[in-house]
Amino acid sequence: MKHNVQEALLKEANQIASQCDRCGSCRLVCPLFGVNDIESASARGKNNIARSLAMGGLEPTPEVTAAVNFCLLCRACVENCPSKVKTDEAMIAVRQHLADYQGGTSVKYKFLGTMLKTRVLVKIAAGAMGAMRKTGIHRIIPRGMVPAAFTRQQFLSAFAGPATLGEAAAVSATPVSTQAKVAYFYGCGMRMMFPEAAADTLAILRSLTQPQLVDNVCCGLPHLAHGLRKDFLELAKENIRLYEDCDVVVSDCASCSSTLKHIASYFADDHEWRERALKFSQKVMDLTEYLVKAGYHPRQRITAKMTFHEPCHLGRGQGIKKQPRELLQAAGDYIEMAGADTCCGGAGSFPMDFPAVSDQVLAKKQAAIEETAAQIVVTECPVCLSQMTKAAEQSGGKFRAMHISQVI
Repeated sequence: MKHNVQEALLKEANQIASQCDRCGSCRLVCPLFGVNDIESASARGKNNIARSLAMGGLEPTPEVTAAVNFCLLCRACVENCPSKVKTDEAMIAVRQHLADYQGGTSVKYKFLGTMLKTRVLVKIAAGAMGAMRKTGIHRIIPRGMVPAAFTRQQFLSAFAGPATLGEAAAVSATPVSTQAKVAYFYGCGMRMMFPEAAADTLAILRSLTQPQLVDNVCCGLPHLAHGLRKDFLELAKENIRLYEDCDVVVSDCASCSSTLKHIASYFADDHEWRERALKFSQKVMDLTEYLVKAGYHPRQRITAKMTFHEPCHLGRGQGIKKQPRELLQAAGDYIEMAGADTCCGGAGSFPMDFPAVSDQVLAKKQAAIEETAAQIVVTECPVCLSQMTKAAEQSGGKFRAMHISQVI
Protein backbone atom coordinates (compact mmCIF):
# COMPACT_ATOMS: atom_id res chain seq x y z
CA MET A 1 0.00 0.00 0.00
CA LYS A 2 2.81 2.41 0.94
CA HIS A 3 4.55 1.71 -2.37
CA ASN A 4 1.30 2.43 -4.25
CA VAL A 5 0.92 5.76 -2.46
CA GLN A 6 4.48 6.72 -3.34
CA GLU A 7 3.92 5.82 -6.99
CA ALA A 8 0.68 7.84 -7.05
CA LEU A 9 2.49 10.89 -5.69
CA LEU A 10 5.22 10.62 -8.31
CA LYS A 11 2.62 10.14 -11.01
CA GLU A 12 0.80 13.26 -9.80
CA ALA A 13 4.02 15.27 -9.84
CA ASN A 14 5.02 13.94 -13.25
CA GLN A 15 1.64 14.82 -14.79
CA ILE A 16 2.16 18.41 -13.70
CA ALA A 17 5.85 18.63 -14.57
CA SER A 18 5.29 17.13 -18.02
CA GLN A 19 3.29 20.22 -18.98
CA CYS A 20 6.46 22.31 -18.72
CA ASP A 21 7.84 23.12 -22.20
CA ARG A 22 11.16 24.34 -20.68
CA CYS A 23 10.89 27.89 -22.06
CA GLY A 24 12.64 29.35 -19.01
CA SER A 25 10.10 32.11 -18.30
CA CYS A 26 10.11 31.01 -14.67
CA ARG A 27 13.77 31.93 -14.30
CA LEU A 28 12.95 35.61 -14.80
CA VAL A 29 10.61 35.76 -11.79
CA CYS A 30 11.91 33.12 -9.36
CA PRO A 31 13.32 34.92 -6.28
CA LEU A 32 15.69 32.03 -5.60
CA PHE A 33 17.06 31.75 -9.12
CA GLY A 34 17.67 35.49 -8.91
CA VAL A 35 19.95 34.85 -5.93
CA ASN A 36 22.16 32.02 -7.15
CA ASP A 37 21.39 31.43 -10.87
CA ILE A 38 21.33 27.65 -10.31
CA GLU A 39 19.00 25.79 -12.67
CA SER A 40 17.57 23.53 -9.96
CA ALA A 41 16.36 26.62 -8.10
CA SER A 42 13.99 27.50 -10.95
CA ALA A 43 10.65 25.87 -11.72
CA ARG A 44 12.11 24.43 -14.94
CA GLY A 45 14.85 22.74 -12.96
CA LYS A 46 12.44 21.42 -10.35
CA ASN A 47 10.09 20.06 -13.00
CA ASN A 48 13.06 18.25 -14.54
CA ILE A 49 13.78 16.72 -11.14
CA ALA A 50 10.15 15.54 -10.80
CA ARG A 51 10.20 13.96 -14.28
CA SER A 52 13.56 12.29 -13.68
CA LEU A 53 12.40 10.81 -10.38
CA ALA A 54 9.24 9.47 -12.00
CA MET A 55 11.16 7.91 -14.90
CA GLY A 56 13.92 6.46 -12.74
CA GLY A 57 16.64 8.76 -14.01
CA LEU A 58 17.29 10.14 -10.52
CA GLU A 59 17.61 8.37 -7.20
CA PRO A 60 15.90 9.95 -4.16
CA THR A 61 19.15 11.08 -2.56
CA PRO A 62 19.63 13.72 0.16
CA GLU A 63 20.88 16.08 -2.54
CA VAL A 64 17.63 15.68 -4.46
CA THR A 65 15.62 16.26 -1.29
CA ALA A 66 17.59 19.45 -0.59
CA ALA A 67 16.95 20.72 -4.13
CA VAL A 68 13.21 20.05 -3.81
CA ASN A 69 13.06 21.76 -0.41
CA PHE A 70 14.85 24.79 -1.86
CA CYS A 71 11.57 26.35 -2.96
CA LEU A 72 9.46 29.14 -1.50
CA LEU A 73 6.23 27.71 -2.96
CA CYS A 74 5.47 31.34 -3.80
CA ARG A 75 3.76 30.53 -7.15
CA ALA A 76 5.54 33.35 -9.00
CA CYS A 77 6.52 30.74 -11.58
CA VAL A 78 2.92 29.55 -11.94
CA GLU A 79 1.57 33.05 -12.44
CA ASN A 80 4.14 33.88 -15.13
CA CYS A 81 4.24 30.50 -16.86
CA PRO A 82 2.65 30.54 -20.35
CA SER A 83 1.19 27.08 -19.61
CA LYS A 84 0.39 27.84 -15.95
CA VAL A 85 2.29 24.74 -14.81
CA LYS A 86 1.57 24.25 -11.09
CA THR A 87 5.13 23.58 -10.04
CA ASP A 88 4.34 24.31 -6.39
CA GLU A 89 1.83 21.45 -6.29
CA ALA A 90 4.32 19.16 -8.00
CA MET A 91 6.94 19.99 -5.37
CA ILE A 92 4.53 19.30 -2.51
CA ALA A 93 3.80 15.88 -4.03
CA VAL A 94 7.52 15.15 -4.52
CA ARG A 95 8.30 16.22 -0.97
CA GLN A 96 5.67 13.83 0.34
CA HIS A 97 7.02 11.03 -1.88
CA LEU A 98 10.56 11.60 -0.62
CA ALA A 99 9.42 11.71 3.01
CA ASP A 100 7.54 8.42 2.58
CA TYR A 101 10.47 6.82 0.74
CA GLN A 102 12.92 7.86 3.45
CA GLY A 103 10.67 6.62 6.26
CA GLY A 104 9.36 10.02 7.28
CA THR A 105 10.26 13.66 7.17
CA SER A 106 13.15 15.16 9.14
CA VAL A 107 13.13 15.34 12.93
CA LYS A 108 12.84 19.13 12.72
CA TYR A 109 9.67 19.00 10.65
CA LYS A 110 8.22 16.19 12.76
CA PHE A 111 8.74 18.31 15.89
CA LEU A 112 7.23 21.38 14.25
CA GLY A 113 4.31 19.35 12.91
CA THR A 114 3.58 17.76 16.28
CA MET A 115 3.70 21.10 18.05
CA LEU A 116 1.39 22.83 15.57
CA LYS A 117 -0.99 19.88 15.57
CA THR A 118 -1.55 20.16 19.32
CA ARG A 119 -3.73 23.03 20.59
CA VAL A 120 -2.17 23.05 24.06
CA LEU A 121 1.39 23.23 22.72
CA VAL A 122 0.51 26.10 20.38
CA LYS A 123 -1.01 28.04 23.29
CA ILE A 124 2.02 27.31 25.48
CA ALA A 125 4.33 28.50 22.71
CA ALA A 126 2.25 31.66 22.30
CA GLY A 127 2.54 32.38 26.02
CA ALA A 128 6.28 31.74 26.01
CA MET A 129 6.82 34.08 23.05
CA GLY A 130 4.76 36.77 24.75
CA ALA A 131 6.86 36.47 27.90
CA MET A 132 10.05 36.70 25.83
CA ARG A 133 8.89 39.93 24.23
CA LYS A 134 7.99 41.47 27.60
CA THR A 135 11.40 40.65 29.09
CA GLY A 136 13.38 41.50 25.96
CA ILE A 137 14.78 37.97 25.64
CA HIS A 138 13.28 37.69 22.15
CA ARG A 139 16.20 39.78 20.83
CA ILE A 140 18.61 36.87 21.31
CA ILE A 141 16.41 34.34 19.47
CA PRO A 142 17.92 33.82 15.99
CA ARG A 143 16.25 34.36 12.61
CA GLY A 144 13.54 36.65 14.00
CA MET A 145 11.53 33.65 15.20
CA VAL A 146 10.16 35.75 18.08
CA PRO A 147 9.66 39.10 16.37
CA ALA A 148 9.05 42.37 18.14
CA ALA A 149 5.73 44.06 17.48
CA PHE A 150 4.82 47.67 16.77
CA THR A 151 1.40 47.85 18.37
CA ARG A 152 -1.62 49.84 17.26
CA GLN A 153 -1.35 52.01 20.37
CA GLN A 154 2.23 52.95 19.48
CA PHE A 155 1.16 53.48 15.88
CA LEU A 156 -1.63 55.92 16.79
CA SER A 157 0.51 57.85 19.24
CA ALA A 158 3.13 58.32 16.53
CA PHE A 159 0.97 59.01 13.50
CA ALA A 160 -2.59 59.87 14.49
CA GLY A 161 -3.00 62.86 16.78
CA PRO A 162 -6.42 64.28 17.73
CA ALA A 163 -6.61 66.44 14.63
CA THR A 164 -6.41 63.43 12.33
CA LEU A 165 -8.85 61.16 14.16
CA GLY A 166 -12.21 60.92 12.47
CA GLU A 167 -15.56 59.64 13.65
CA ALA A 168 -15.96 55.92 14.17
CA ALA A 169 -17.04 54.12 11.03
CA ALA A 170 -20.72 53.34 10.81
CA VAL A 171 -21.68 49.69 11.24
CA SER A 172 -22.28 48.18 7.84
CA ALA A 173 -25.87 47.29 6.91
CA THR A 174 -24.87 44.86 4.17
CA PRO A 175 -26.27 41.32 4.44
CA VAL A 176 -22.87 39.68 4.84
CA SER A 177 -22.30 41.52 8.11
CA THR A 178 -25.77 41.42 9.64
CA GLN A 179 -27.17 38.03 8.68
CA ALA A 180 -24.27 35.63 8.17
CA LYS A 181 -22.90 33.58 11.05
CA VAL A 182 -19.30 34.76 10.95
CA ALA A 183 -16.52 32.88 12.70
CA TYR A 184 -12.87 33.80 13.21
CA PHE A 185 -10.03 31.41 12.33
CA TYR A 186 -7.15 31.97 14.74
CA GLY A 187 -3.98 30.99 12.91
CA CYS A 188 -1.00 29.55 14.80
CA GLY A 189 1.34 32.27 13.53
CA MET A 190 -1.00 35.06 14.63
CA ARG A 191 -1.54 33.40 18.01
CA MET A 192 2.16 32.87 18.69
CA MET A 193 3.82 35.90 17.08
CA PHE A 194 1.25 38.70 16.75
CA PRO A 195 -1.60 38.24 19.25
CA GLU A 196 -2.07 42.04 19.48
CA ALA A 197 -2.84 42.17 15.76
CA ALA A 198 -5.30 39.30 16.14
CA ALA A 199 -7.04 41.26 18.91
CA ASP A 200 -7.35 44.22 16.52
CA THR A 201 -8.86 41.91 13.91
CA LEU A 202 -11.52 40.82 16.38
CA ALA A 203 -12.23 44.44 17.31
CA ILE A 204 -12.87 45.22 13.64
CA LEU A 205 -15.08 42.16 13.19
CA ARG A 206 -17.09 43.09 16.29
CA SER A 207 -17.84 46.49 14.77
CA LEU A 208 -19.69 44.63 12.00
CA THR A 209 -21.03 41.43 13.50
CA GLN A 210 -20.81 39.06 16.47
CA PRO A 211 -17.97 36.75 15.43
CA GLN A 212 -17.98 33.24 16.80
CA LEU A 213 -14.74 32.21 18.49
CA VAL A 214 -13.83 28.62 17.70
CA ASP A 215 -11.00 26.66 19.30
CA ASN A 216 -9.67 25.66 15.91
CA VAL A 217 -6.57 23.64 15.05
CA CYS A 218 -3.75 24.51 12.64
CA CYS A 219 -4.69 24.99 8.99
CA GLY A 220 -2.15 22.26 8.18
CA LEU A 221 0.02 24.13 5.68
CA PRO A 222 3.32 23.37 7.47
CA HIS A 223 2.38 19.70 7.50
CA LEU A 224 1.37 19.63 3.85
CA ALA A 225 4.56 21.42 2.79
CA HIS A 226 6.91 19.08 4.63
CA GLY A 227 5.78 15.53 3.99
CA LEU A 228 3.13 15.21 6.70
CA ARG A 229 0.04 14.89 4.50
CA LYS A 230 -1.72 12.47 6.84
CA ASP A 231 -1.55 15.05 9.63
CA PHE A 232 -2.76 17.74 7.22
CA LEU A 233 -5.84 15.70 6.32
CA GLU A 234 -6.62 15.02 9.99
CA LEU A 235 -6.38 18.72 10.80
CA ALA A 236 -8.53 19.59 7.80
CA LYS A 237 -11.28 17.22 8.92
CA GLU A 238 -11.22 18.67 12.43
CA ASN A 239 -11.58 22.23 11.14
CA ILE A 240 -14.38 21.19 8.79
CA ARG A 241 -16.25 19.74 11.77
CA LEU A 242 -15.61 22.75 13.99
CA TYR A 243 -16.92 25.31 11.49
CA GLU A 244 -19.82 23.29 10.07
CA ASP A 245 -22.47 25.56 11.63
CA CYS A 246 -20.90 28.81 10.38
CA ASP A 247 -21.71 30.70 7.19
CA VAL A 248 -18.41 32.56 6.86
CA VAL A 249 -14.95 31.74 8.19
CA VAL A 250 -12.64 34.78 8.32
CA SER A 251 -8.87 34.58 8.69
CA ASP A 252 -6.37 37.41 9.05
CA CYS A 253 -3.52 35.13 7.98
CA ALA A 254 -3.14 34.86 4.20
CA SER A 255 -1.46 31.47 4.48
CA CYS A 256 -4.33 30.08 6.54
CA SER A 257 -7.11 31.44 4.34
CA SER A 258 -5.38 30.23 1.17
CA THR A 259 -4.84 26.75 2.61
CA LEU A 260 -8.41 26.50 3.91
CA LYS A 261 -9.83 27.60 0.55
CA HIS A 262 -7.91 24.80 -1.17
CA ILE A 263 -8.86 22.03 1.27
CA ALA A 264 -11.66 20.78 -0.98
CA SER A 265 -9.17 19.74 -3.68
CA TYR A 266 -7.58 17.24 -1.29
CA PHE A 267 -10.90 15.48 -0.69
CA ALA A 268 -12.12 15.38 -4.29
CA ASP A 269 -11.93 11.57 -4.36
CA ASP A 270 -13.18 11.03 -0.82
CA HIS A 271 -16.90 10.21 -0.99
CA GLU A 272 -17.38 10.71 2.76
CA TRP A 273 -15.72 14.15 3.01
CA ARG A 274 -15.94 15.61 -0.50
CA GLU A 275 -19.14 17.63 -0.06
CA ARG A 276 -18.33 18.73 3.48
CA ALA A 277 -14.86 19.89 2.42
CA LEU A 278 -16.28 21.77 -0.56
CA LYS A 279 -18.84 23.61 1.59
CA PHE A 280 -16.13 24.50 4.06
CA SER A 281 -13.66 25.83 1.47
CA GLN A 282 -16.36 27.93 -0.18
CA LYS A 283 -17.16 29.84 3.02
CA VAL A 284 -13.59 30.81 3.90
CA MET A 285 -12.72 34.49 3.41
CA ASP A 286 -9.58 36.51 3.83
CA LEU A 287 -10.03 39.39 6.28
CA THR A 288 -9.84 42.17 3.66
CA GLU A 289 -12.07 40.21 1.30
CA TYR A 290 -14.73 40.03 4.01
CA LEU A 291 -14.35 43.65 5.10
CA VAL A 292 -14.80 45.04 1.59
CA LYS A 293 -17.87 42.86 1.06
CA ALA A 294 -19.25 44.02 4.40
CA GLY A 295 -18.77 47.68 3.50
CA TYR A 296 -16.24 48.35 6.25
CA HIS A 297 -14.49 51.74 6.41
CA PRO A 298 -11.21 52.33 8.30
CA ARG A 299 -11.64 53.68 11.82
CA GLN A 300 -9.68 56.85 11.08
CA ARG A 301 -7.31 58.42 8.60
CA ILE A 302 -3.71 58.72 9.73
CA THR A 303 -0.76 60.84 8.69
CA ALA A 304 1.74 58.07 8.01
CA LYS A 305 2.80 57.14 4.50
CA MET A 306 2.06 53.45 4.01
CA THR A 307 3.02 50.79 1.50
CA PHE A 308 1.89 47.17 1.16
CA HIS A 309 3.78 43.91 0.91
CA GLU A 310 1.45 41.44 -0.79
CA PRO A 311 1.84 37.92 0.65
CA CYS A 312 2.19 35.17 -1.95
CA HIS A 313 -0.71 33.28 -0.39
CA LEU A 314 -2.91 36.37 -0.66
CA GLY A 315 -2.29 37.60 -4.20
CA ARG A 316 -1.28 34.49 -6.11
CA GLY A 317 -2.90 32.07 -3.68
CA GLN A 318 -6.33 33.74 -3.60
CA GLY A 319 -6.35 36.45 -6.25
CA ILE A 320 -6.89 39.10 -3.57
CA LYS A 321 -5.05 42.23 -4.62
CA LYS A 322 -7.31 45.29 -4.73
CA GLN A 323 -9.13 44.81 -1.39
CA PRO A 324 -6.21 45.49 0.99
CA ARG A 325 -5.06 48.39 -1.16
CA GLU A 326 -8.53 49.95 -1.16
CA LEU A 327 -8.66 49.78 2.62
CA LEU A 328 -5.18 51.28 3.00
CA GLN A 329 -5.98 54.10 0.56
CA ALA A 330 -9.02 54.92 2.67
CA ALA A 331 -6.92 54.88 5.86
CA GLY A 332 -4.09 57.19 4.84
CA ASP A 333 -1.38 58.14 2.35
CA TYR A 334 -0.82 54.94 0.39
CA ILE A 335 2.20 54.39 -1.87
CA GLU A 336 2.55 51.30 -4.07
CA MET A 337 6.00 49.74 -3.94
CA ALA A 338 7.79 48.17 -6.89
CA GLY A 339 7.52 44.38 -6.73
CA ALA A 340 4.93 44.46 -3.95
CA ASP A 341 3.96 40.88 -4.79
CA THR A 342 7.54 39.54 -4.84
CA CYS A 343 8.22 36.97 -2.10
CA CYS A 344 10.03 38.31 0.96
CA GLY A 345 11.92 35.07 1.61
CA GLY A 346 9.70 34.00 4.51
CA ALA A 347 7.73 30.98 3.29
CA GLY A 348 7.26 29.11 6.55
CA SER A 349 10.49 27.49 7.71
CA PHE A 350 12.57 28.66 4.75
CA PRO A 351 14.50 31.28 6.81
CA MET A 352 15.55 28.50 9.19
CA ASP A 353 16.48 26.08 6.42
CA PHE A 354 18.25 28.55 4.13
CA PRO A 355 19.02 31.66 6.23
CA ALA A 356 21.61 33.25 3.91
CA VAL A 357 19.37 33.01 0.85
CA SER A 358 16.34 34.24 2.80
CA ASP A 359 18.34 37.28 3.90
CA GLN A 360 19.32 38.06 0.31
CA VAL A 361 15.71 37.88 -0.84
CA LEU A 362 14.60 40.05 2.09
CA ALA A 363 17.31 42.64 1.33
CA LYS A 364 15.71 43.26 -2.07
CA LYS A 365 12.34 43.72 -0.42
CA GLN A 366 13.81 46.12 2.13
CA ALA A 367 15.32 48.21 -0.66
CA ALA A 368 11.94 48.37 -2.40
CA ILE A 369 10.25 49.54 0.81
CA GLU A 370 12.86 52.20 1.44
CA GLU A 371 12.49 53.42 -2.15
CA THR A 372 8.87 54.39 -1.40
CA ALA A 373 9.93 56.49 1.63
CA ALA A 374 6.96 54.94 3.45
CA GLN A 375 6.94 55.07 7.24
CA ILE A 376 4.87 51.90 7.58
CA VAL A 377 4.96 48.67 5.58
CA VAL A 378 1.74 46.72 5.96
CA THR A 379 1.12 43.05 5.25
CA GLU A 380 -1.34 40.28 6.09
CA CYS A 381 0.67 37.18 6.95
CA PRO A 382 2.50 36.55 10.25
CA VAL A 383 5.55 35.06 8.55
CA CYS A 384 5.71 37.99 6.12
CA LEU A 385 5.21 40.37 9.05
CA SER A 386 8.07 38.70 10.87
CA GLN A 387 10.25 39.25 7.80
CA MET A 388 9.07 42.87 7.45
CA THR A 389 9.86 43.45 11.14
CA LYS A 390 13.37 42.13 10.56
CA ALA A 391 13.78 44.42 7.55
CA ALA A 392 12.49 47.37 9.59
CA GLU A 393 15.11 46.73 12.26
CA GLN A 394 17.83 46.46 9.63
CA SER A 395 16.67 49.75 8.09
CA GLY A 396 17.70 51.62 11.21
CA GLY A 397 14.23 52.98 11.86
CA LYS A 398 13.39 54.21 8.35
CA PHE A 399 10.07 52.34 8.55
CA ARG A 400 8.00 50.10 10.82
CA ALA A 401 6.03 46.95 10.04
CA MET A 402 2.39 46.28 10.92
CA HIS A 403 -0.46 43.91 10.21
CA ILE A 404 -3.26 45.47 8.18
CA SER A 405 -5.79 45.05 11.01
CA GLN A 406 -3.67 47.43 13.10
CA VAL A 407 -3.87 50.36 10.67
CA ILE A 408 -7.43 50.18 9.33
